[in-house]
Amino acid sequence: MNPKATLSLHTVDYPFETLSLRAKSTPKKLILDPDFQRKYKWDKDGWARASKFIESCLMRIPLPSCYFAENEDKAHLVIDGVQRITTVMRFMDNEFALEGLTVLKALEGKKFSEIGTWASDLESTTIRCVILRNENPKELIAEIFSRLNKGAVELSDQEIRHALFPGDFDKLLSELAEIKEIKRFKQGRAPTSQNDAREGEELVLRYFAFKEAPEQYGDNLSRFLDSFMEKTTKFDSAHISQLRKEFKASLAACKLVFDDEELFSDINKDRRRQGIVYYDLLMVSLGRIPTKTLRAKRSKVREAFAALCASPDFKRLTAGGLQRKTSITRRNALWDKKLQVAIK
Repeated sequence: MNPKATLSLHTVDYPFETLSLRAKSTPKKLILDPDFQRKYKWDKDGWARASKFIESCLMRIPLPSCYFAENEDKAHLVIDGVQRITTVMRFMDNEFALEGLTVLKALEGKKFSEIGTWASDLESTTIRCVILRNENPKELIAEIFSRLNKGAVELSDQEIRHALFPGDFDKLLSELAEIKEIKRFKQGRAPTSQNDAREGEELVLRYFAFKEAPEQYGDNLSRFLDSFMEKTTKFDSAHISQLRKEFKASLAACKLVFDDEELFSDINKDRRRQGIVYYDLLMVSLGRIPTKTLRAKRSKVREAFAALCASPDFKRLTAGGLQRKTSITRRNALWDKKLQVAIK
């Protein structure tokens, strides 16, 4: 990223009534999308936290700014502030009564329709909204998105991509992530962070990115996947359909060679654990080999893969620095050499 990159933005002080109308308009002008934002959290242990925020609004306490990203249709995606805006909207829709108030105790136990003139006060309460214009590079918006979510309910890299690059390819990732073998792989891995939402979709994205544009990888996996995902927003339906077929064919090729309990793991071990290294190697490589050849050379391919996993060179390349470009390139070269001998 260019260290001199600056954001193109503007600020608006929106009344909550206006934000509610924009979120409910058709088409939506404000997108509070639970698909890429964390689902509403402030009702987890009752409505005390939500009520305290409403109380703060009514007391005219300065509120933290919200951040929106403008999309191509000039609608605003909520980057930061979904919990605050949703809280007010839910209260204005009479979904909960206030509880645990410490200052405006006369409003305790009341819903929006029961608070009298306080209702118009809440509707007219404004909150500063920082709007990132659509002309900003998506990489820069992704960086801001990531920073704003640090220390809060943090979003995964894939959730951020889902927010910034919606479209048919993003829908394809969601569809393919529901395939049994992908769900099992996702669920069988040790968590990489507190938040593993959309991990299966990132797994599918890895396949496409490393298959279609391996030369563009430069040691930063997140930026590599961001860059590829941005390009996919221009894919037409025919391209999407072809990618769907390719992914399913590659997975079928892996299943032809390996039994279910062996899939994407070191087949030399009695206690097998699926790994991203094996997934990357096998999905891309076996998907390029004709089914007839794989069926005829199945035992040879299995022997070659077992030999690869047992080789000292390969073990060194899987002991650390898994995502370094040099490690990936050398692993691919080791496997390609053995695979080509196996399918002769």
